[in-house]
Amino acid sequence: MNPVVRFFECADRTPDSPAVVSVGGTLKFGDIADTVRRMASKLEQSGVRQGSVVGVSARPEMEAVAMLALLQLGAVSMRVSETILRGYRDSIDLVLSDGMARGAGNLPVVELSLDFVRSLAGAAPRAGIAELGGQDVVRVVFSSGTTGTPKGVPFTSDYLTARVDSARRNWIPRVPFMSLLGLDTVTGYQTFMWAMMNGETYFTVAGAAENLKLISENRVAAIKTSPARLADLLVEAERAGKPQTALDIVEVAGSLIPSKTVTECQMFFGVTPTYLYGSTEVGTVTRGAVDTLNPSMVGEIVDEIDAEIVDENGAALPANAEGILRFRKEGMPSGYWKNPVTTGFSGFRDGWFYPGDYGRIDEDNRLWLAGRRDDLVNAGGAKFNLLELDQWLVESGLFLDAASFQFTNAAGATSVGIAFVTKHPPEPSILTARVKEFLPDLVFGALVRVEAISRNQLGKVERNILSNAFTPSKGQK
Repeated sequence: MNPVVRFFECADRTPDSPAVVSVGGTLKFGDIADTVRRMASKLEQSGVRQGSVVGVSARPEMEAVAMLALLQLGAVSMRVSETILRGYRDSIDLVLSDGMARGAGNLPVVELSLDFVRSLAGAAPRAGIAELGGQDVVRVVFSSGTTGTPKGVPFTSDYLTARVDSARRNWIPRVPFMSLLGLDTVTGYQTFMWAMMNGETYFTVAGAAENLKLISENRVAAIKTSPARLADLLVEAERAGKPQTALDIVEVAGSLIPSKTVTECQMFFGVTPTYLYGSTEVGTVTRGAVDTLNPSMVGEIVDEIDAEIVDENGAALPANAEGILRFRKEGMPSGYWKNPVTTGFSGFRDGWFYPGDYGRIDEDNRLWLAGRRDDLVNAGGAKFNLLELDQWLVESGLFLDAASFQFTNAAGATSVGIAFVTKHPPEPSILTARVKEFLPDLVFGALVRVEAISRNQLGKVERNILSNAFTPSKGQK
C-alpha cells in the first residue's frame, strides 16, 4: 500500500486538526490534503510519473507538501543540496525549488514560486493514488557525508512504514513531539511522515528562539535533537529567563553530549537527556539516560536490533571485548542507492550494516562507543582516539569549541592537529601543557584557532574538512 493513503485517511477523518505548525501559523490536515492533490496534478503535468526521481530544495512548509504530492504520484523524493546534485545529477529527473537550485545544471527545474502556489487554486485535484509494491523506493535519505560524498539510503514503501512505526516505539515516547532536526535528516523526515500518517502535529524547525517558542506555546512534551542544537536551545532558554515548558523528555542523537550541556538541561528544563545512538541506514540502535561519568555509554540495545562486536575477520567477540560494531534489522536495505560498493568495515555486507564505529557491548547489553575506525590514529608511534580527545577538549573549559583531526605533515607522516574556538588567543605554552596533562604521549603537529568548528546537522565534527583544508603554514593566529 502507498503510505500516503494513511495521510489522506487522517485528513478525511479529522480535516480541522493541526497538521503542520510553525511560528508563522498552522496548516490543517484538510487544507494540506487539498493542496497536495492539486500539486500532484500540477507536477504530473510537468512530467512527473511513478518512479521519477525528484529533488526538492524548498522551505519546510513547501517541502512537506511537495513530498506528499510526490508520494501520491509514486515518485521518489529526496532533499537535494549542491553537493548531492553534483554527485547524483545523472540519476535525478527533475528538481523542485523555491529559489535558485544551485548545482542543477541542465536538469529541469520547477520553480515553486508565488505564481506556482497561486496556480494551484485553478488546478484540478488529483484523485488517484499510485499503487506501490512493498519494494518500490519512495524516498532517498542521505547520510551526513562526514567521511566523503553523502550516501543515499533507499526507503521503500514497506521500509518507510516500518521505520515510522518503530519511531513511535523507540523515540517518540510522548506527544506533542518535536524533532529539532530538519527534513534533510532521517529523524526529521520520519517525524514528519509519522505525524502525517497518524494524525499528529508536525512542528517545523527554525532557529533556537523560534523552536523554544513552539515548544513552550504548544506544550511539547518530548524533543529529539543534536547536542549542538540542544546547546543553542539552552542559550535561548537562559536569555528568556527559564521559560515554562511541558518538556519531560529530551533525546540527543548524532554525537556525544558535553557534561555542561547535561547540567544546563537539568537546570533549565528539569530533564536529564536521553542518548539515542543509531544510523540513517538502520534507525535507532540504543537508548539510555546520559551518564556524565561514563559519556561513552550510549544506552541499551533496543529489542528489534541485532548487534555484535567482531574482530577484523568478522568473528563475534565476547561481552566487554572491544572491536568493530555491526548491526542488522529486519527489512533494512542491502546497499546504498546508486552506490553498491562497500569498502572495509563500513557499509552493508553479508546482511549486516557496519557503521564504522568501534566499541564494546557489556553483559547488560549496553553499548560503549570507542570512536569511529577513522578516529583511531597512530601518530609518532602512539595511538590515540580522536573522539576521546574531542570530549576532553570540550570539557576542559579552555575553549568555546574544539575538535581534533589527523593530517599528513610536510614529511609525509601522520600528525594530529587541534582546531579550537576562543574569544581571545590563548598562550601556546599553557595550552600545550594542559593538553599534555590529558595525553602526555601526544605530539600534536598543529594548534589552529578557527572561527567555527565544521560540524554536520547532527553536531558531528567534519574531520575530513579539517584534514583536507588544513595547511600547517596557514590559518594559525
